[in-house]
Amino acid sequence: MSAAHEVRPYRDAFAPYWHPVAYSHELRDAPLPARLLETDLVLWRTGSGVAASQRYCAHRGADLCSGSITPEGLRCAFHGWTYGESGRCVRIPSQPQTPIPERARLATFHAAERHGLVWVCLSPEPAAPLPEWPELADTTTVATVPLPRLDWDIAAGRMVEIVLDVAHLSFVHEGTFGNPDQPEVPPYDVEKRSDGLSARIVYPALAPGVGGAPPRVDRTTLTYDVTFPFAARLSFKPTLFYPHTVYAVASPWSEEKMQCFYFASYHPRIRNFADLFVKSESAILEQDRRIAEGQRPRAHPLDFAGEVLVKADRLPIEYRRALTALRSGRPVDGPPLE
Repeated sequence: MSAAHEVRPYRDAFAPYWHPVAYSHELRDAPLPARLLETDLVLWRTGSGVAASQRYCAHRGADLCSGSITPEGLRCAFHGWTYGESGRCVRIPSQPQTPIPERARLATFHAAERHGLVWVCLSPEPAAPLPEWPELADTTTVATVPLPRLDWDIAAGRMVEIVLDVAHLSFVHEGTFGNPDQPEVPPYDVEKRSDGLSARIVYPALAPGVGGAPPRVDRTTLTYDVTFPFAARLSFKPTLFYPHTVYAVASPWSEEKMQCFYFASYHPRIRNFADLFVKSESAILEQDRRIAEGQRPRAHPLDFAGEVLVKADRLPIEYRRALTALRSGRPVDGPPLE
């Protein structure tokens, strides 16, 4: 790899991107702790939206998550120092007549709310926009249901790779929807874009039997759509049931640990979908977690030197190539390094 394409530190490479740090429903009237790329944050609601700043007070290092929200801003529980949305201290109760020091301010970060998530970008200028999932805006024809956050001891890229891996379905997910009798992965194409990847594959999933009947093979169309660096949308179109879509957005705590925000969209006419989804998908993801946390290294590999890859791995391969390009400052849709 040339000097121009040296691998950048993990935080430097991914700090310019938007990452989710909380579900919108978690952020209410009190400050909320969050963590992103080894940075401790406090989230809070303002009159104009959401704010994200350093977690600890500039005065004496108190945890601002123990504070409160006032009309002026975020108030520290230790001495009442209050910070406005810009991070600047606007009130010091112990000396109200004295000018506030210029250094009395918090580091603040870009924050936004979309798709039921609170997103943060740690860099002054985001390198890319938030993922575009326009179908979620129509709340009259689409309902959503989230899972509890997934805290896994693996890299965010490892999480996305297992979501994109068709070949594991028949083995890891036996007993849920995987079909152990039909493990072959037919050839498929991957569309490469500057902001992501797409692929479509038909999988012979096993649908549960009804009334004591054995499971039935349901040829399900799986449509994968990735937005770099760590957001995956997977649409399921079975022949026996209504379609639905899952969204998995991995948020890096560090290079070897992530939390994933995982939710589904579905048509409201599907009765009991929310309860069934939470129960079934939790079981499926637990199967994935056991495999993923056992992989080594936990950090996302930058090449394929320690692995033997085959054509069935094409989507995870293209995804890893793209993230390697991001780490080395190359165009993600350019030719791979030799």
